[in-house]
Amino acid sequence: MATSMVDRFIDEVRAAVAGASDPAAVVDRVVPLTRALAGDRSWIRPEFYEIDADQGFGIVVLHEEPDGGPGGGFLVETICWAPGRGVAPHDHRTWGVVAGLDGHEINVDWRRLDDGRVAGRAELEKATETVVGPGVVKTFAPADIHSVRNESDRPSLSLHVYGSNLAKLDRSEFNPLAGTEAPCPKRTKRPATAK
Repeated sequence: MATSMVDRFIDEVRAAVAGASDPAAVVDRVVPLTRALAGDRSWIRPEFYEIDADQGFGIVVLHEEPDGGPGGGFLVETICWAPGRGVAPHDHRTWGVVAGLDGHEINVDWRRLDDGRVAGRAELEKATETVVGPGVVKTFAPADIHSVRNESDRPSLSLHVYGSNLAKLDRSEFNPLAGTEAPCPKRTKRPATAK
């Protein structure tokens, strides 16, 4: 599965999040750990660059902490974005830390303008953009909404750490032009192969 460097990182994240309940405090603890792992490319493997053509990106799961375990169910994965592809605005419903590994992707933060009382409707506006590349770390609070796109002509690879397994959360995806909110599609993921 993971190399010893990634195994060490997982142990460090587990210790950092154990017993913590404030997402902002957890993110503050996880950011330097994530930055350190992202700063050493020796653990990155060719399989992390494999892309699901239909989806437009490839996700390799490095670790899924069991729900209710000492790490609170955190998830570690890499995502490789195909050139010209990305995802619509979506939420995570948990904290997140993303670090650029290779190439560049644009993260757009969105501000929700409505109060969320009308099911299926959402009014969003762009708030900020961050170019995530090597050395750049982006964080998310549970209520944040963002989109991702790779506008370059080569794949971009990033490391993602989330407070919960995203596949087990009721997340939303948004269409800012139509003003709609719908359940977030389930993403195709692959476990890391043993090495």
